[in-house]
Amino acid sequence: MGWLLARLDQVRATGGKGLADALVLVGVTIVAAVAALLLNNTTPIRFVENLTYDIRMATGVPPAQPRTFAIIKVDDMALEAMRNSTPCRCLAPIDKLWLADVLVALDKKGVKAIGVDYLLDTWASDEEFKAFQDRIKDVKAPIVAVVDPAMTPGVDFPVDPKIHYSDARALIVSDYDGVVRRYDPRPGKTLALATEVGVQAVGLKPPTKPFDIRYRAPDPDVEGENAGAIAPSYSAGLVDFVPAEQLKDKIVFIGRTTRSASADADTPVEDMHTTPLRFLNGHYRGTPGVEVHVHALSQMMARDMVTIPAAFWTAIIALISAFFGALIGRSTQSWWISVGIVLVGVAAGAAGAWALYKFNAVMVPITAPAISFAFGFFILSRLSAAELQNQRAFYSSTLERYLAPQVIDRMVGGQEQVKIGAEEREITVMISDLENFSNLVASLPLETFEGVINEYFDGVIDILWKHEAMIDKMTGDGIIAIFGAPVPSDDHADRAIACCREIDTYALAIREKMIERGIKFGYTRMGVSSGIGLVGNFGGERRFNYTAYGEVVVIAARLEAANKTFGTRILFSGDTLKLARIDVPIEAVGEIDLKGVPVPIPAYTTPTT
Repeated sequence: MGWLLARLDQVRATGGKGLADALVLVGVTIVAAVAALLLNNTTPIRFVENLTYDIRMATGVPPAQPRTFAIIKVDDMALEAMRNSTPCRCLAPIDKLWLADVLVALDKKGVKAIGVDYLLDTWASDEEFKAFQDRIKDVKAPIVAVVDPAMTPGVDFPVDPKIHYSDARALIVSDYDGVVRRYDPRPGKTLALATEVGVQAVGLKPPTKPFDIRYRAPDPDVEGENAGAIAPSYSAGLVDFVPAEQLKDKIVFIGRTTRSASADADTPVEDMHTTPLRFLNGHYRGTPGVEVHVHALSQMMARDMVTIPAAFWTAIIALISAFFGALIGRSTQSWWISVGIVLVGVAAGAAGAWALYKFNAVMVPITAPAISFAFGFFILSRLSAAELQNQRAFYSSTLERYLAPQVIDRMVGGQEQVKIGAEEREITVMISDLENFSNLVASLPLETFEGVINEYFDGVIDILWKHEAMIDKMTGDGIIAIFGAPVPSDDHADRAIACCREIDTYALAIREKMIERGIKFGYTRMGVSSGIGLVGNFGGERRFNYTAYGEVVVIAARLEAANKTFGTRILFSGDTLKLARIDVPIEAVGEIDLKGVPVPIPAYTTPTT
């Protein structure tokens, strides 16, 4: 960090502060974005990205297409009906003749097309196949069934001209979390189930490449044990009793599902898949595979495909996020504010990403931009903190001889604006002097004098810093202090009067203490004046000093000296009284002719004892 700060100082010296700040901002942006993109390829970050993907998918679902689909459930009731219709009372494989009866019953209800999510490429005998053919010979609705892609229709199994065969593969499962997020419309030589059904039912023009499934909201007419289903669901064992108007002109899918005919049924979990809908009611145990096909077909018919930005755009988004993180990180903050800013920034990005998916079906990445934003913020904020620490050390070593520590802290922290260079400004000047200082120096051994004078000045300086004065000069026994510079303030007169009163109380106490020790310690006299002064850095190229010039300084010096004439310890001008709002005892001394001042000056004092 020290090496980097040194290089930045060199750039500032040669190219200026603006160039250095721009280079730092660009550099931090690139570093943060690259680091985020590299981390984005790790399994933990991919897991988090997939989780944010699934949450957006589940909470930003578009509405289902009502009165378009229906699902015929092969549930526990249907399996019992099938068992009772077969001599062997078998449950697997599905009884083809029982299935044929279901197809006939659906066709009589006027359905538009039927998709069968069961393999129809294995037959117990030629007689079974012929009996199946005979039962469905009058079915008018197109029937689409899945087959093993490794088997060739007409070669490995007999085919029926009324049946359109589709590839059993379609649901694409992630290789590391097992969630079905994508659909392949053509996994092999033949179309997938949902794709072929769409072609036969509505003349669908299917996509040619795998796509992200945009899962739909549940059908608004679905309730009870079918809650969460994309379409109304009926048990295959009850097809004969379903009113025809509930199935007429609908695209029907038949498949295994645990959505039972009764809410309290204990159907075994079969053909269930983990999907992004797992956060929603009805999908906690998984989504039936047949419903995933319906979701895919509904999406293909609506043609609202999910847009996934290419890697190039992911990198651009990460760069933009890192830039704004770094830009905000330029302002140094306490750690809890920094954490809050990052959390708010990440939350804002997540909300924007959710809205993009909800309203535009655009699934932008969240984790890489969030990481790049956080990296950009913390890198630049730590760099700024390091620079601030260096500045604080510089200011402290340079200014602590003149300013109160709390003023330096506010200046370094940016809470106080300091204008560099000389300028005219309204200020209050206080000049103090210790009575009989020369006699004190002459009457004390060096070691004693050193201890006495240091003790005295330590107390006075502490009081000056308490009231945020700037110590301009220390002249042997006296101090010149400025209120209202270099940090502007609108209460400089109040603070000057309050400071003088406290110094007076302290000086009286230390005087009594010194007299008890046999040391002839004099009174402290102070003159205070307010007005426009020229303040700033004055001097030559080799040495300069921050000080004040003007009549306001002359009047303060003359008032300090006038204390001896009037027997007072504090004198301040009428201009100071006009600016002051402090409620303290005030006594008028009168108008005083001061050397070097063209007109008499109204003078006042404030007794402390």
